[in-house]
Amino acid sequence: MDTLPLPDGALTIGDVLDGKVGFTIIQNWVEDAGIAIQAGTDSCVVNGNVTIGDSEDMSATCMAGYAGITVVVFMDDAFDPDDCEACNADDLSEMGGNYEFCAYRIEIPCEPVEVECGEPSASPSGSFYPSSEPTDSPTVSMAPTDAPTKSPSESPTDSPTSSPTSGPSSPPSEGLDQVPPEPVCPEREAILIANEGETMYPDIPITITKQNVTHVGFQVENTFAQTVSSIFTQYHSGSFGETECIEEENVEQDMPIEFVARCMHKTQISIVNVWITDCNETERSFLDELLDNAEVPECCHPGDECKTVQYTFKVPCVDPCPPDEVTATEAPIDTRKLHEVDAHDLIRKKKTHDGSTKEFEDLTGHPEPNGAEDHFCVVEDYPCGPGLDKVHVCHYSARDGYKTFCVPEADSDALRFYPKDYCGPCVGGYAVA
Repeated sequence: MDTLPLPDGALTIGDVLDGKVGFTIIQNWVEDAGIAIQAGTDSCVVNGNVTIGDSEDMSATCMAGYAGITVVVFMDDAFDPDDCEACNADDLSEMGGNYEFCAYRIEIPCEPVEVECGEPSASPSGSFYPSSEPTDSPTVSMAPTDAPTKSPSESPTDSPTSSPTSGPSSPPSEGLDQVPPEPVCPEREAILIANEGETMYPDIPITITKQNVTHVGFQVENTFAQTVSSIFTQYHSGSFGETECIEEENVEQDMPIEFVARCMHKTQISIVNVWITDCNETERSFLDELLDNAEVPECCHPGDECKTVQYTFKVPCVDPCPPDEVTATEAPIDTRKLHEVDAHDLIRKKKTHDGSTKEFEDLTGHPEPNGAEDHFCVVEDYPCGPGLDKVHVCHYSARDGYKTFCVPEADSDALRFYPKDYCGPCVGGYAVA
């Protein structure tokens, strides 16, 4: 698959107003094209028959200093905007559908970015005129004093001691001899950056469990004093800004829900939205009937409208006190234990469906390098193929749903970046017919 870089002048960045950055996409690709532009999760436009030089002005919400946009350019003459799936696809590779296309994920800084200046000039800049006319004769230095002072200056105020001290000075105090204590490592905490609704949580509902620069593991739990009707968690699941939104119903206290989120390339953080709802009309509610009116977005597939609060967190992806052996090239967090993979208990039923390695690679792309000793899925657990030297994996796509593939072990590493994927054949409610 050939790649095409973003053409010069195709993106211009405007001003930042009310937490949004303006930008303009200019059609600088081909003579006539279709263009889909997605700014965040709520704004997406699709236009057909866009001639070269035409432009589209939009704005994107800034989060932690950056705004993310996705631009999909359709090169196919038969492109039909009504048939476009770019605004609904989860993966960047699926946004073009059956058309010839190029897709770009762009992060726009919302604050000025410092850049290094160029090299200094080869020689100092010259002036046209001297600062003043030269004097007619050499300047005269200050004249010496008439005579030396009549007496030497006074002697030092402190005279030497009459005799040596009886012994060496006393040793330093006991506290100075001690080795200073090791610094205490700061806690790994998510940071609340916005909320909608009046009720604040008793304790922060997000706990960070793992950080390795590219991914961050975290738990979401109910910290209120009673069972909540639903907790919706929206987080970044892919390297191109794709988001997942998962609902957990009737969540009691001390029942953490585990997730792994993808981190932003520039800022090494991830943004997580949490909605907590209370639909109970009979018992005393912990949310306010009038003031807690946040809206759960359609992508989360909410049910009935209930009392709702929303919290938006900035989750750091860098461990403030990493172990000595951990480096930035460490393998991404093992996603086999993600919240979505509830089907592991059923995997041993071995309900198998055919899939080709090439089709899997077309969907997932080449796996990124990692430092793991073993591959994400191993032949010993889920063998397949004529020689039983490949491994079964279950991959999810918005177009085809869950589908089983038989791939080499190395290709299974791509599953680390797809929260709904898991090792083994698709089974139960996760299988395709």
